[in-house]
Amino acid sequence: MKYSLFYKLLLLTVSVILINSACSPPIKIERTDYPLPEDVEFTDAEPGNRGEIFILSGSSEPKSFNFLLIGDAYSSEAVRRIYDGLINYDYIEEKFTPGLAKSWEVSNDNKSYTFHLRRGVLWSDGNPFSADDVIFTFDAIFAKSPNPKTGVLEPRYPSRYIGQYTIAGEPIKYEKIDDYTIRLTTADIYAPFINDVSFLIILPKHKHYEAFEDGSLQKQLTTQTAIETPHEIVGTGPFTIYSYRPGERLVLKPNLHYWRADKNGQRLPYVDFLIYKYVADANTQTVLFATGQTDAAGISATNVAWVSKAEKRFDFTIHDRGPDTGISFIWFNMHSGKNENGDYYMEPHKLNWFRNQKFRQAVSHGLDRPGVVKAVYFGRAEPLSSIISPANKKWHNPNTKKYDYNPDKAKQLLKEAGFTYRNDGILTDVNDIPVEFELLVPDGNQRSSAISTTFMENMKAIGIDLRLSYIDFGALIDRTSKTFAYDAAMIGFTGGGDPSGGKALYRSDGFLHLWHPEQKEPATPWEARIDELIDAQERTFDETKRIEIIHEMQNIFSEQIPLIYLVTPNAYSGVKNKWENIQVPPIGSIIWNLDEIWTLKDNG
Repeated sequence: MKYSLFYKLLLLTVSVILINSACSPPIKIERTDYPLPEDVEFTDAEPGNRGEIFILSGSSEPKSFNFLLIGDAYSSEAVRRIYDGLINYDYIEEKFTPGLAKSWEVSNDNKSYTFHLRRGVLWSDGNPFSADDVIFTFDAIFAKSPNPKTGVLEPRYPSRYIGQYTIAGEPIKYEKIDDYTIRLTTADIYAPFINDVSFLIILPKHKHYEAFEDGSLQKQLTTQTAIETPHEIVGTGPFTIYSYRPGERLVLKPNLHYWRADKNGQRLPYVDFLIYKYVADANTQTVLFATGQTDAAGISATNVAWVSKAEKRFDFTIHDRGPDTGISFIWFNMHSGKNENGDYYMEPHKLNWFRNQKFRQAVSHGLDRPGVVKAVYFGRAEPLSSIISPANKKWHNPNTKKYDYNPDKAKQLLKEAGFTYRNDGILTDVNDIPVEFELLVPDGNQRSSAISTTFMENMKAIGIDLRLSYIDFGALIDRTSKTFAYDAAMIGFTGGGDPSGGKALYRSDGFLHLWHPEQKEPATPWEARIDELIDAQERTFDETKRIEIIHEMQNIFSEQIPLIYLVTPNAYSGVKNKWENIQVPPIGSIIWNLDEIWTLKDNG
């Protein structure tokens, strides 16, 4: 059989990657069959055989293994292979299922939730799991310490979970009933509470209590811990860390004390090793999968056509998942605060531009989304017009304000906002300052590069001088969430499910309220209205009413446009055909049930 020069080059690329990474672990792991816990969960999936290696690849590595710190999908994916929460989610049935809590009930007033924990569950180091671990985890979230300078009590370990578990202005109350029962109580009715509890993973008290007490908890579970002493990262999930080499790979092995088993009583997971290979960029990820070197991968809409040609050769299947659940956008820095030196984060004249609604609307009209769909995604995408993806059909509002590509409309809006054009076409503000700004773009992503280049050309067409700065993803997060030393940035957020999970982005006091974080109170009337809507939808169990409220929220975001929405590509996932128990869900990872996946074939 003959192959094109293109495929030969792909194979050569893969060979170089494999030689350089030298990432083969032992081909088999010895398992000690410890007794199953009293409250073991038996899966309904088809029983299989242990063994083999499941290989994934990623273009970005975990920033931390501490769930209090992580805010990116790459770290979250790794951490959730190691830790478990009280509640899980069945992506096929689209319902919440028992996790470390085997059952729960809700009080008549819908404010109190009693969780019954599984008996006999052990941490990966063999220590018993109990209600004390759950209480400790909430202590870690809500702990406060006095500010050394002001004496004011502040969160000891700031995280998104503080806001997520603050209901009606009050932190949830949590109490231990007995060793295997806890109760969580909210200050008011909170409809998506079970959904929000599913975000939480539980930390082992016996491993981290000392660090919690001395204030060093955030310094634990670092990437350095994974490198030097991986056994110190202790969880109840299906895997533990075997080894970690930054820039090369993360290798996970089975947790010998995992609390799930198949119908035959064989403890899960089946695979001997789960390997994440870290590569330079998303293109290399695709090359690895397309040439049979990884077992599953997300395939971008831009790559589906050529990757599908290799389906028979490397025995895999690509699944069309419909619109992607995530959203991508550009936003402007509207932070009005000052740094430690007393300097404003944002130059006053730029802050005035970015705060101007008509300026933002003009920029949105100036972006050629149809051109991006055609040129970047080859038609396998659609313009995005809401803060919730169309993939999230239950909650997405299809009738939000649309910003068609219209440079003339953009120029009109800019003139209405007080801007003027020089004879050379340069846009200036009321003080005759040329409008120019810098856009931070994640490095190593070809699609982001192509979209940002289009955006730069589009802005030039309406008189704006845009400079692109391609930087490491971690550096981008640091500049946009810590130093606030930037004008504008581009990023994407994962999504799907109940929109309460986006509260950190939506609310004015949210941990991820990107365009203007650290607000003590809503900076604008529309942000105050969003806060009211978020509170209102939390207080009703009438799903129809909740959907109406979330639709209004989306209308406001689309009218005010603090985020310049980009496009929603179609989502595609590929997986090798040799793996059994693959269940492709409407949304979520194609390997969401990785602990149940097995194969009879070798991994060669």
